[in-house]
Amino acid sequence: MTDLAAPRRLRLWRDGRLALELIDRPGPLVSTSAPPPVPGQTPPPHPFATATAFVAEWEGELGTLLRGSPDLEAFLAEVATLGYTIEEVGPQDA
Repeated sequence: MTDLAAPRRLRLWRDGRLALELIDRPGPLVSTSAPPPVPGQTPPPHPFATATAFVAEWEGELGTLLRGSPDLEAFLAEVATLGYTIEEVGPQDA
């Protein structure tokens, strides 16, 4: 039986490379290119996603889309049109 309250886990791929891992719950957007936050400071949470970027050259585009999207479904629709492949990751793969 699946836990309906469990957050969705997604991976976004482009050109065979993992671009972003995302969980649909509020949390930080973790950068691969920016330095970590100063100790004791926490980045502000994103309202619907916790995400980690893996490719610096696509991070800006994905971050801008995440911050500009009203919800996860709008974000996913936009990245799909840009050529990202969306993989739903099951709990056993998380």
